[in-house]
Amino acid sequence: MSERTQQCLHCGEELTKQQMWRGQKYCKRECFFNAQWGEPMQIDGITTRSRAFIEVAKLCQTGMTQAEAARLLGLCPQTVSDWFLQYGTDTILQNRVCAHCGKSLNGMKYRSNRKYCSESCADKAGYLRKHPKPALMRFDPELRARALEMYWGGLEGSFIARHLKVSAGTVHSWIHDFGYLRRRRREPEIIALLPLDERFTGARSVKEWKRILEANAPDGEPGTVVLVCDAVPGNASVNYLVSIIFDSLRCDPDDGRIYAFCSHRKEQILTVCRTNNTYRLTKTPKSTGTYFWPEPKIAQLIIIQKNELDYLLTLRKKRGKTPYLS
Repeated sequence: MSERTQQCLHCGEELTKQQMWRGQKYCKRECFFNAQWGEPMQIDGITTRSRAFIEVAKLCQTGMTQAEAARLLGLCPQTVSDWFLQYGTDTILQNRVCAHCGKSLNGMKYRSNRKYCSESCADKAGYLRKHPKPALMRFDPELRARALEMYWGGLEGSFIARHLKVSAGTVHSWIHDFGYLRRRRREPEIIALLPLDERFTGARSVKEWKRILEANAPDGEPGTVVLVCDAVPGNASVNYLVSIIFDSLRCDPDDGRIYAFCSHRKEQILTVCRTNNTYRLTKTPKSTGTYFWPEPKIAQLIIIQKNELDYLLTLRKKRGKTPYLS
């Protein structure tokens, strides 16, 4: 009678009589481990039987944190943390460096959760994300000099920040630290950077106000127009306006010029002129916004051309914050 034989369930080798008497199914412990948990694998010098650990290690080497890798693979975060404690963080993540300065992260605590070697590098990297161009760095001396020249020329920090595309806090810090070094003066070439509505509002004299209007008004129909800076009621009659021309302005309404008035709310323009022995009154209401009109503190009246009045009627003043140069 032949002897009964039995083979290893993993490698197929025959078991010894002693192993069969003990009821063993595997020829050695290695076969048992391979059958239960898989063949051993290596990743960066680490031997493991867990495919899940290899996937976690690959994800963390690409920059993921332990929690993100566990969430993506559907594993318990504590299991992933135990793997890093068992095999060693520096062994799993051998070539990790600071994302800002390039310093090695070896030996640092919680390395799998951090991208920077220090808080200073993290702050600098955050600033670079907001200001990706080198010319927009906080410590750029040329950019700071331009901002200070604009400030000394009459502009305010908020507009300078928008014009140079720098954060307002950076510009205000420059003004705080260096703004006192020179006295501020209104420079025409710097004031010209402001939007047209703010330049009109910030004009301090008749000459400056007319210069802004002449530089932007296109050519058109010739003729002389007298702008009356004092506001009048929107429902004023032609007799009321003619009396203002006679009594207040000491002018002759029959001289062929057009006299233009603005309502109190600056939503309507009224013009008076003499044609065919008749005073003609024209009212031009504004559908949205308000008109640009010189303030009485500048002058009582301003003489402009007909094409400049037509251009003035096309401008619309938006309601909003107080202008920078008030």
